[in-house]
Amino acid sequence: MTQVEVSGTTPRISHREITTFTRKVLHALDRLDDMQEISIALVNDAKMRNLNRKYRRKNKTTDVLTFPGELSCEIVISVDRARRQAAREKHSIATELRYLILHGLLHGLGYDHETDNGEMNALEMKTRDAVGLH
Repeated sequence: MTQVEVSGTTPRISHREITTFTRKVLHALDRLDDMQEISIALVNDAKMRNLNRKYRRKNKTTDVLTFPGELSCEIVISVDRARRQAAREKHSIATELRYLILHGLLHGLGYDHETDNGEMNALEMKTRDAVGLH
């Protein structure tokens, strides 16, 4: 079974719910065996900006960063950014965090929306339906 470790805090969604959702996504993608360990860090904008500057040379915050490894990945999510995006899209922060976890997992599995001519986006939409995210 995929080991999921969650750090940081967020309103309206527990670490257990995040872990369950993460495994549900991997199951929907039929990729449970492709990830042994997943770390999800929930951080603020300042921390995310520092990481984005260090690893992507972009001096601004972002919603999610993924660091893939062999049979593992580390996903970092800005809770501040997720909160703003949820308000703009008129859904809960819990829903937005689920969107970002799914997005991060796809990156962790090797998908890249910047170079794949829409493949990742199509799979993300299909997976949202499969796991009940609308």
